[in-house]
Amino acid sequence: MIVRKMGISATMALLLVLPVLNGCSHLPYQSAAKISGHSINVQKNTLKVAGRVDKTMAELDTLINKPSGSLGADYKTFSHRLGSLKSGFSDLKDAISTVSSNQGKYMAEWEKQIQSISNSDIQAAAKANYSDAQKDFSHFTRRAKTTEASGSRFIDYLVNMKRYLSNDLSTRGIQGASGLLGKAKSRAATFKHDLGKLGEDAGRLSNDLKPAAGSAK
Repeated sequence: MIVRKMGISATMALLLVLPVLNGCSHLPYQSAAKISGHSINVQKNTLKVAGRVDKTMAELDTLINKPSGSLGADYKTFSHRLGSLKSGFSDLKDAISTVSSNQGKYMAEWEKQIQSISNSDIQAAAKANYSDAQKDFSHFTRRAKTTEASGSRFIDYLVNMKRYLSNDLSTRGIQGASGLLGKAKSRAATFKHDLGKLGEDAGRLSNDLKPAAGSAK
């Protein structure tokens, strides 16, 4: 976690007086608070998707290694879980996109307010925190891209396994799929690792941007 000289919230507090002087009604820290909430949403979605990964893989393992006696029913359950996973992954990507789309506006507002600070010491402190915030966002963006990539590879692999099984849901087909299950598990582990790291980063970003105790609403 980046240690700031004053902290993003502290810098936002310094900027509270600027809109009054400039006749501006919108404060950068208000945008920061919104992004903090959106970041928490990302964190919640990572947990939801991780849970759906486990359920989907459990059903796939049942279908291949512990079939109930009705392969059609097992296949249907696996397909349902996969559909739920895909939906959750889509929600996660939307949550990430919301953070990213609000980032540009927030940073532009902040930069504009910094230019309005006439005291050189205060402006230097604000610029340092602004730079740290840019690094935070860049780190979050890189982590999000990594997670989206590993998630897409994993889900695409499962989609192809589903197609394979739909074409040959027989003893022969199931035996052939057993050799593919290990690769699916490996991709699942990679994706869950990335989800965990993204959740941690989203939590830190939210904490950095949330209003400090006692901040003006």
